[in-house]
Amino acid sequence: MKKIYFILIVILLGGWFSYLSYQVPKDKMDFQIAIKPIPYTEPYFSKIDIPMPEGVASAHSATLTSLENGNLLAAFFAGSKEGAKDVKIYGSIYDSKKRFWSKPFVMLTREDLSKKSKQYIKKLGNPVLYRVKNRIYLFVVGVSIGGWATSKIYELYSDEFSPQKTLTYKQMLELSPFGNISNLVRSTPIALSDGGFILPIYHELADKYSLMVRFDSSGNVVSTNKPNNLHGQLQPTLAPLSHTKCLAVFRNKNVYQNTMFSQVCEDGGEKWLPPEKTNIKNYDNSANLIRFNKDIYLIHNTFNKSPGLERGTLTLSIMISPKQFRKITDLDYTTSAEVSYPTTITDGDNIDIVYTFNRKNIRHIRLNRSFLRTKL
Repeated sequence: MKKIYFILIVILLGGWFSYLSYQVPKDKMDFQIAIKPIPYTEPYFSKIDIPMPEGVASAHSATLTSLENGNLLAAFFAGSKEGAKDVKIYGSIYDSKKRFWSKPFVMLTREDLSKKSKQYIKKLGNPVLYRVKNRIYLFVVGVSIGGWATSKIYELYSDEFSPQKTLTYKQMLELSPFGNISNLVRSTPIALSDGGFILPIYHELADKYSLMVRFDSSGNVVSTNKPNNLHGQLQPTLAPLSHTKCLAVFRNKNVYQNTMFSQVCEDGGEKWLPPEKTNIKNYDNSANLIRFNKDIYLIHNTFNKSPGLERGTLTLSIMISPKQFRKITDLDYTTSAEVSYPTTITDGDNIDIVYTFNRKNIRHIRLNRSFLRTKL
């Protein structure tokens, strides 16, 4: 009997590791890169808060994408507190010409997701927005039992998005041959030249590690790839280095002397080089990479010594090499709670960043290349 159990365990483990390294695509895959020549404009930097839902005490984990008309769509979860049953996914639209955010509207509730997925949903977590042409995808974390360690990722979408339209349910992501729990999402995908994309996710149950999920142009899962065997690496974020190479950095869950690791991919994400230590410290904080024309920037937390807050300062740094980043400026700070969980996109003219401010507000920063030149 013991031999039978041993054989079953070996088969299951073999299937699991094979699944993690399974990659279907045989064709060459490239990343989309847009380098936009920009005439000199006046330096621009703005910082405003997105209006919060009336009577809602807490907001966190904002995500951001662009709309076809040049406006922005942000989403975040908000309620009485993180993990509460009254938490909903809210959205808000930024008018890029008039430079203001709309009143928030409900994008998804746990009751909606329960009905659409035909599963009991106890609570909602991190949302991630991503646009492909006229389709807006929403990936969201849902929990049926227990806490975040038993979560799953759900995929919904809307064609020709408007706040009045109901999201269409596509699928729960099947990312494991057994169990399929403790998968979470946080960071924005990066685009592939064939219209597909790579969504960085992470696993939290027995160990904490990152995964890369490749989707085709229709939003279907093609393959799942585990980039490294490091422990305690959460919330990976990606940026293309070239048409075939990309860079990933990770949130460090209090291991390896709180050093942030980076990792370079090749062949459009099909091959990963060994991870390397960077010169950045990460005290269990979510960070974000963005390619802005020819440069790679890192938006991350630095320790605020005065009040002793590990999430007290939000900093912008530029990549010198995949292992080295140089600080440009501090974007925001607080002396009471946190400025955290940045999400960043660019249209080639501007960089837009949304993030949590003191767990009560979602704040938006917009800056242009001319502003960056004053800091470099």
